[in-house]
Amino acid sequence: MNVYSHISSGANMVAYWHWHSLHYGQETYWKGVLSHDLEPNRAYREVSRIAHELQQVGPKLVDLKKKNQVAILYSVDSYHGLQFMPFHDTVDYTYLLHQFYQVLYRQNVGVDFVFPQSANFSDYQVIVVPPLYIASNELLEKLSTFVEKGGHLVLSLKSGFCDEYSTVRWTKAPGPLRKAVGFYYQEFTNLKQDIPLKGDPFQAGDRNRASAWAEFIIPENAKGLAYYDHPVFGKYPAITRNQFGKGTVTYEGTVLSETIQSQVMADVLKLAGLFGPDQQLPSAVRVKSGLNTAGKSIRYYLNYSGLAQTFKYPYEAGTELLQHKKIARSATVTLAPWDLAVIEEN
Repeated sequence: MNVYSHISSGANMVAYWHWHSLHYGQETYWKGVLSHDLEPNRAYREVSRIAHELQQVGPKLVDLKKKNQVAILYSVDSYHGLQFMPFHDTVDYTYLLHQFYQVLYRQNVGVDFVFPQSANFSDYQVIVVPPLYIASNELLEKLSTFVEKGGHLVLSLKSGFCDEYSTVRWTKAPGPLRKAVGFYYQEFTNLKQDIPLKGDPFQAGDRNRASAWAEFIIPENAKGLAYYDHPVFGKYPAITRNQFGKGTVTYEGTVLSETIQSQVMADVLKLAGLFGPDQQLPSAVRVKSGLNTAGKSIRYYLNYSGLAQTFKYPYEAGTELLQHKKIARSATVTLAPWDLAVIEEN
């Protein structure tokens, strides 16, 4: 599973660290393929099996070309800015970055990382932005242009607050993003206790909550998707969406539970036309795909669980490469526990 997860992400080489377990020193129990007895064992036999499989099918898997439609914008300046001026004991830039990535991973969405200096925003249909606390006017305008031309942007709290020198802007937050997001705010607060969202709009049950931080958003053109269930904060939306040009901006002015974040992200994927059969697979199954050197689609289905998983194969007919088995469109595929299928379309 580990080897094929790397290959399905585009790796041309998987190296084992290391060949055998060391007999002394700090890494004595950093186990290798062979144990301390240096005799063939279960791990050795599995490595041997993988090697023989790749000897046969490797030419069909090598040099995989991937084209992800979703990117996460990583800002090292925003990371350091929030480390210097934290707003919560446990929630920080990395927490929200991990939440976004984990939600997309579980929804079987391939993700690239882009950076403030990247020039390829237009290669993506969705860009997800952890708190962009520090950003130049140029970067914020680049994000606004991405939306105006048809992109879908997901923005986090505190975005646009400071310029590239970590100086708070002399304008209403979120600064140059105001037109694209369709709102402004002048007040904000830490949240000592979680606050539910009014009416449980995402059917999250006991996970229907916002935490850590709240911005008192005043919509201009934006639509409120969810509001705080609170006697004072209740008139302010926690999540907004604004149509700007040909695209949309979804803004989160608070920290959402992972359950709500999953629903919000699924909604954005649907807006972008990226919600399909891969997002409806059993929860334990991950799928990764790309084009091989012959220009054929390769799809890896990996069952990360101790139970068999079954689903309908929704794409063009092909061949399961490891079992040398023909797979028809709409055929039922069953993955054994902790096993995978690699399908090359005809």
